[in-house]
Amino acid sequence: MARVAVLSAGSWGTTLAKVFADAGSDVSIHARRPGVVAEINVRHQNARYLPEVVLPDRFRATADPLEALAGARHAVLSIPAQALRANLAAWAPHIEPDAVVVSSMSACFSTRSVEDVADRGR
Repeated sequence: MARVAVLSAGSWGTTLAKVFADAGSDVSIHARRPGVVAEINVRHQNARYLPEVVLPDRFRATADPLEALAGARHAVLSIPAQALRANLAAWAPHIEPDAVVVSSMSACFSTRSVEDVADRGR
């Protein structure tokens, strides 16, 4: 089965990583906080976001996004939209050239203010 990198260990990233691991993929998930990495790797849980869920053994966490991406055939981007540009610029050279990149972001943002958007709508 393909190796999958999930970039962000929030609720949605952890859920998607579990789905891939349950389907038989080897999953590496990036978590910024060392405590989350340890909790996932030792207790097989991400209690802050999915307190009742036991994560599969095929599911490993790392604080290094480049380690998560190494050799991945699929890269799942589950970071806040506001952080995408800066992070993707750093990560892009480390994503395999033929990897499938999936965005699971649910937020959007604008550089314009809410008032500016509202004024244009009138």
